[in-house]
Amino acid sequence: MGLIQNVIEGAGIATISATMKPEITQYVRAPRAARLRLPQGNPLGEAGRARQQRGILGDLLRLPWVMGEPESIVTLPHRWRREARPSVVLPGGGSGEAPAAL
Repeated sequence: MGLIQNVIEGAGIATISATMKPEITQYVRAPRAARLRLPQGNPLGEAGRARQQRGILGDLLRLPWVMGEPESIVTLPHRWRREARPSVVLPGGGSGEAPAAL
């Protein structure tokens, strides 16, 4: 995404990217990014939590106008609140989790 951002920024349009892997975002030198401490695949928050999603989206839309330093990454305060789901118990005593060797 950072590579595309650089092209868009070159045309004079401010951008922001949401990242869960700031080290990768820094490597591609994205112009501006917001680090979210959320699981991969959930850049706007938990499913069914519209208030949380609106908050994240609102923060992302405001950031390009307040971030001054090029190639900077800010960490947003939003956190994943959902409790971990219990492991599936399979017949025969297996836990349903993949072995570490996989």
